[in-house]
Amino acid sequence: MLGKTSVVSLILISLSLLSCKREKAKNITSSDIFSSYCTSHKASLFKVPPGMVSLFLDESKKGNKELKDLLSDVSELSFLIINKNIKDKKECITYNEINERLDIINFSDVAQINTGKEIIRVKVDKERRHFSELVVIVSNHDALYCISFKGKIPSKKVINLVKPENVGAVTNLDRFKQ
Repeated sequence: MLGKTSVVSLILISLSLLSCKREKAKNITSSDIFSSYCTSHKASLFKVPPGMVSLFLDESKKGNKELKDLLSDVSELSFLIINKNIKDKKECITYNEINERLDIINFSDVAQINTGKEIIRVKVDKERRHFSELVVIVSNHDALYCISFKGKIPSKKVINLVKPENVGAVTNLDRFKQ
C-alpha cells in the first residue's frame, strides 16, 4: 500500500510541476542596476536628452568634438550620481560593486584611466558591429558618477572618445552634483 501511495504521490507531483507555467527570467539591464542604488545609497538617477548636451559642448575644448560626434548616435543618456560621505568608506566598494554587476550582464572593459584625481572606467555592451550601450564610471573624492549612453554607437567613435586626451570631456560632471 505504501508503494502505491508513493507512486501516486510522485505522479501527482510530476503533473503539477509540468502544468506550472514557468515565469520567464527577467533580463537585468544597466538601468535596473542603477535604479537599485537610488534607494540603497540615496543616489540621483536622471535622463538628459543627448541633443541638449550637444548644444552646450564647446568644440574648442579637448574631447568635446568626439563626445558630440558620439552623442549623435545616442538615443538615451542617463546619469547616476552617488554623493560620497567623507566618513563613509564604502565608496570603493560601490565602485567595484557596480563594475562587477555590469560584468555579470556582459559588459566589457574598454578603458581604465587613473588621472590621480579620478578613476575612470569605460565599459561597453557589444552587439555585432556596434555598441548598444556605453557606460562610463567616474569616481573622485566627491561622488561616483555612472553615465549610460544607449543607442547604435559605432566602435570607432568610442575609441576616439576614450583616448586619454579626450576622455576628460565625459568626466567633467561637477555641474550635475547636487
